[in-house]
Amino acid sequence: MADAAGKLPIITCVRDAWLFLRDNLRIFVPAAAAMALVSQVGFLLAAISGGGAGAQSAFGGSLGNLAVAMPAVLGSLVFAAAVLRKAVRNEFTGPLGLSFGADELRLLAIVAAYACMIIPLATLVFMIVTATVLSRLAATPDDLAVLLEDPQALNAALTQALGPGGTAAFLLLIMLVFAAAIYLFTRLFMVNAATIGERRIVMFQSWSWSRGNILRMFAAIMLTWLPAYVIDSLVVEIGVAILRPITSEGNAGFLLIAFNAAVTFVAAIVGIPSIVLGAILYRGLRPVDFVAK
Repeated sequence: MADAAGKLPIITCVRDAWLFLRDNLRIFVPAAAAMALVSQVGFLLAAISGGGAGAQSAFGGSLGNLAVAMPAVLGSLVFAAAVLRKAVRNEFTGPLGLSFGADELRLLAIVAAYACMIIPLATLVFMIVTATVLSRLAATPDDLAVLLEDPQALNAALTQALGPGGTAAFLLLIMLVFAAAIYLFTRLFMVNAATIGERRIVMFQSWSWSRGNILRMFAAIMLTWLPAYVIDSLVVEIGVAILRPITSEGNAGFLLIAFNAAVTFVAAIVGIPSIVLGAILYRGLRPVDFVAK
């Protein structure tokens, strides 16, 4: 896919990713519907055990409870594997294309590897930032929790406590952490597709393939993701506008679950191009003499 100068054609990659959705939409609709339904199992159990309030609490904040989140995580992983098999190996088995075999286990191992890398680093950064903020504000964790509920008050308190120089340094730290996260995300973006293509985990073996094209890859990722984000946001806003009068009366837990399933279905469909973009980058940037080890 890279041109003679080794540069990634951004617009071509984005176009091909969305053309894949157009050409394969029909076969992935049943798979997306099945995934959307399965992803709600945890929320449904929470609603049954806790009633409407339990379901609304599951929707209203962090998933937190692994038992609630796991069906959604596994459902999205299985769906991504089905899309990548079609995009990379042109395989689509069974009526839905969904399965849980070696491909899915490899992708699950990659998710676990990401967690092992990101969680300790994120925890360390969070502890450093929290300790700094608390010491500067002379506040307790409870005070910080109150401030976090009011961003304007938190910003004013930080500005007063840190001073101009400290505020600038704090913002610089946040920007550096964010930039590092984007860099890692971009360089590892094609790992799932490469793993499906090579039929083995090639998490770091594919790291060097993006050399010289990181900015182009990031641009392609953003241009592919942006239309999906707009579509998904519109669906959510329309759904919320319709449901707000109904849910204000209470006891709408199961209705919210149905709404979330619909949103998940739409997100799965419009998210296909972003998944496929990883396959396009993999095919275009993979060295011809590469041998997985």
